[in-house]
Amino acid sequence: MLVGLIKKVLKKSINIEHWKLIIFGIVFIILSGFIMYWLEPKEFKTPFNGFWFVMTTVSQVGFGDFIPKTVVGKLYTVILYLCGVGLFAIMIAKWIDLLNNYEEMREAEIMGYQGEHHLVMINWSQKTKKTIEGILRQNPSANIVLIDQMSNSPMNHKQIHYVQGNPSKSATLERANILKADSICIFAIDYPADQTSEDGKTLLIASTIKHLANQHETTAKVIAEILDEDHISNTNQEFVDEFILSTKPFTDLMASTALRTQP
Repeated sequence: MLVGLIKKVLKKSINIEHWKLIIFGIVFIILSGFIMYWLEPKEFKTPFNGFWFVMTTVSQVGFGDFIPKTVVGKLYTVILYLCGVGLFAIMIAKWIDLLNNYEEMREAEIMGYQGEHHLVMINWSQKTKKTIEGILRQNPSANIVLIDQMSNSPMNHKQIHYVQGNPSKSATLERANILKADSICIFAIDYPADQTSEDGKTLLIASTIKHLANQHETTAKVIAEILDEDHISNTNQEFVDEFILSTKPFTDLMASTALRTQP
């Protein structure tokens, strides 16, 4: 019967939300420290010593520098050991689970990017990679947000933050905190089947960015890679601040242009 009760309590504890269980565990441990001091003030002398005793008990370290002398103190220690050890173990498991969830969210950038004065690179290609490498050579402290539809970031670096999603959608752009960026670079994919279609996608993304900026009454510097020079004169140039032809010495030019607005 006792084993069954313990199993039920453990199952319910495991299903409790992470933050609730962690807060409850912290309150229980701190309160138990005060209780031990209240029960045996001569032995523990200060509430901190009671807290120290509780922590060494529930973590099963047991230094033995403080030992309850009274019956009631020993009885509470038994309760503390039976309940506290299991609670402490679940707290640690929940904390590890939270850290793992955070890493997974960071990898997929579900949380989005919250920083400012960063550089945004839209669409992954070899030119995107070389541009990022050029930016980091010129400014190793630059923060770069990469937007693409791949499930995972194609480039691992502490200064690169990945946002997965469709860059023509406002929600994706907002997760990249694009309106707080110093500049936004839009790249064409490697080996496009149709230059007109690819340039059309680039201009669609640029127009979405500008519309988003207008809605929030702010500005956004957009630099776009264009495959066909004729498309520059045939498009609404209000959507793009600077065009860079794909056939020009592209990588250094895009990197320098992107960094031009950085403080």
